[in-house]
Amino acid sequence: MNLSKQSMRGVTLIELMVTLAVLAIILTMAIPSFNEFRQRSALRGASDQVVTFWGNARFEALKRNQPIKVGLVRSGNDFCMGAAVATSNTDTAACDCLTGTDCNVAVYPTSQAEWKRILAPASVGKNGDVFAVIDPKRAALGATSQAGFWSLTAPSGGPAYSLNVYIDVFGRAIACEPVSAASKMPQFTQRRCN
Repeated sequence: MNLSKQSMRGVTLIELMVTLAVLAIILTMAIPSFNEFRQRSALRGASDQVVTFWGNARFEALKRNQPIKVGLVRSGNDFCMGAAVATSNTDTAACDCLTGTDCNVAVYPTSQAEWKRILAPASVGKNGDVFAVIDPKRAALGATSQAGFWSLTAPSGGPAYSLNVYIDVFGRAIACEPVSAASKMPQFTQRRCN
């Protein structure tokens, strides 16, 4: 059997180098987009966790027929959410979710790695780290002055994405993007907030 020289030809070193150079250019262009995608996904996931945690706390208040206080506790860059049975609608003593003490309803997260480097630079409310008390009769806020939001931001080193999780006086949690956000997330074009 006689094979022609044309069919036995392999890849030259120059062809291999050109292919690798093209792949390197494509990867260089794709990495920033991938990092931005990861930041947006982590921020969206964190805001979803906050909304879910709040919804579960509302359900617990109704189920137990007791006021439930929900708070965000920070220590340096570490932060967590804790829920505990409150003595009244004005109970502002936060449970320490970082150590797990006094949070007899729920704690999130079990490990700081679950936040995927998301930051909570500010907690806006009327009573410090305790965000609000949920009234067991209506699943709304125990006091209208407790309405506010938690602000979550993506890790530094990339676009400055941020989301707010608003809790209104009716006890509803809504994730939205601040109008003042430096970098916009396309998934939140219809959900902007001040």
